[in-house]
Amino acid sequence: MATSNNNIIVVGAGAAGLFASNILMQRGKNVILLEKKHQAGLKLRITGKGRCNITNSRPKEEYFKHISSPKFFESAFDNFSNTDLCSFFKERGLDLIEERGGRIFPKSGKSLDVFLSLLKPLEESPRVRIEKNCEVEHLIIKNHKVVGVSTNLGDFYADVVILATGGKTYPSTGSTGDGYYLAEEVGHSIVEPLPALVGLRTKEGYPKELQDFLVKNCEVCITDDRHKTVAKLFGDVYLDEYGLSGPVMLSLSRIVAKDLDRGARLFLCLDFKPKVSKEKLLQEIHQVFSMRRTEDVASVLRKWFAKPLVKDVLQICKLNGKAMAKNIKEEDYNTLAWYMKERRQPIVGDMGWKEAIITMGGINLNEINPQTMQSKLVKGLSFCGEVIDLDADTGGYNLQIAFSTAKLCAEKI
Repeated sequence: MATSNNNIIVVGAGAAGLFASNILMQRGKNVILLEKKHQAGLKLRITGKGRCNITNSRPKEEYFKHISSPKFFESAFDNFSNTDLCSFFKERGLDLIEERGGRIFPKSGKSLDVFLSLLKPLEESPRVRIEKNCEVEHLIIKNHKVVGVSTNLGDFYADVVILATGGKTYPSTGSTGDGYYLAEEVGHSIVEPLPALVGLRTKEGYPKELQDFLVKNCEVCITDDRHKTVAKLFGDVYLDEYGLSGPVMLSLSRIVAKDLDRGARLFLCLDFKPKVSKEKLLQEIHQVFSMRRTEDVASVLRKWFAKPLVKDVLQICKLNGKAMAKNIKEEDYNTLAWYMKERRQPIVGDMGWKEAIITMGGINLNEINPQTMQSKLVKGLSFCGEVIDLDADTGGYNLQIAFSTAKLCAEKI
């Protein structure tokens, strides 16, 4: 049986757990960091497609428009803001670069550099002990206070336990919702975890050969069964055999996650020409087909669609690609305009946990002190990162949540 008199146990060596351990180490605390996988920071190393969007440069007022519960997050952010985070990494020799939309990345473009800047100080510190392949099975509670954890490697004891286990996204990296079960077992309630920042599946989808086909500068609108707009965003999307993915879809999926979970009937419309009205588009279609009347329909469609997409247009609009343009009928013009601006596909779900970037839901915020990140129910128990019911839009906001809550959590112990 493994026992320890370490002051603090941190469960989970992801972004929040590594950061909290660094702050605790700096404050002279003894830390035992438990990671159930064979390596630490597996999800952190692949975040942002391996580039690691650590935060966003937007000012607080703008920043908080992208956070699910800004009132709860305010204390953590005020204590450790986006500018503080940038300073933290720069002091560790990590050069940063700002890209479109205020997104902050390591200048090297490598998530690994962010990870190593957090891991190396821990490995070199005599105050920190890292146990890998160590799965926490239960929290040890005595007199309503946590005194340690039971693991597959035995029991570890400490004055304080921090749960930084992450959510349920990318389960292969170790995020399988363990923190929810551990917290629930000692009396905490869990807001149902849902995959968010993920592609959406539609009933029809697109041909397999269009997998990862990029459509730029389009508008995606999600409506209910009464044609009422639920959400609408402009940007780039990727076509998928099962639906749509890409930057715009990530943000939209977070907006409609709860609606989809409760079984709402939602529809997705991809507008290829959002800056052109349907009337003007119809005029343009008429004009182009008249001017190119001796060409085949498939060739004329290249005016609006890339070659790989033409086949899908012909199939959905029931057009003969080899027919001459002069033979197209009035209803065909309307059908083409419909495809480009009004085609509604029923949404049948999302792409699931394996593709979701973040978890929406988690440990109920009402049971956590936002000034300290400590449990209101169990003494000596604290939380940080994705395990709590706090999430944000894509663009660096979610990692900032992990780092800010970890910093506050560690400092208030």
